[in-house]
Amino acid sequence: MPSDNIVRAIRTKTQKQLLPSVPARWRKQLGFGLQAYGLRSFQSASGNARMVGNNSHTAIRRAERLFQNTRLTGQLGTVFDSFGLVKPGSYVNVDHSDMNGLMALVGAVQTRKGRAIPCMVEATYSDRLSALKDAPARRRLLRRVRNEARRTQSFTGHVIDSLQDFHDRLGFWPRLVFDRGFGNESIVTHLQAEGAIFYIRLKSGRYVQFDGQKIEVKALGERDATVQLYGLTLCQATFKMNTLS
Repeated sequence: MPSDNIVRAIRTKTQKQLLPSVPARWRKQLGFGLQAYGLRSFQSASGNARMVGNNSHTAIRRAERLFQNTRLTGQLGTVFDSFGLVKPGSYVNVDHSDMNGLMALVGAVQTRKGRAIPCMVEATYSDRLSALKDAPARRRLLRRVRNEARRTQSFTGHVIDSLQDFHDRLGFWPRLVFDRGFGNESIVTHLQAEGAIFYIRLKSGRYVQFDGQKIEVKALGERDATVQLYGLTLCQATFKMNTLS
């Protein structure tokens, strides 16, 4: 389908299916989100926000309010699911985007047509908030709120809960593709126990167990290999890994 027709079809779906399902009080937020993230390549949460409007600071604040509106996020997730774009065999890219004190966990389904489509957005407080007393007032406030939130849920716990909610919403696990930074024991163990198929980029200097010996990933080269990590048996292939079925 020519690109103009693709954009026209997306706008038609937006007008006929998406906007009517959203309460009027949220439509301006949704409009901003579509401009910033819906029809342009995803660079980062803050970078995309700056592309909308002339005032960079205002754009970032609008993005923060959008990501913090969990009720809208949940409703849009349900509407997106009705499009049926994410299937059990789909590949969903998952990554973090740090944005002015907030951290967005974003999932985007690969389309094989040159553009991944966001299908999951969850926000939490960044762990990079300054502890200095002379930090900006808003950063100090966010840090206090973040510290309180971390009493009941860790950052990793937020990621796991968000992924599990994504699964529960769909009713299945798509194939999850993670960048570096997601390969910690809790996430890997949870996904393996759930029977999910997932891929995580590992740093070349990361150590794994191979043939009973501790070895760096880069020493495995680009060959497929069965390795052990966190006591789990995993398949390493071209610096990516997934659970064995």
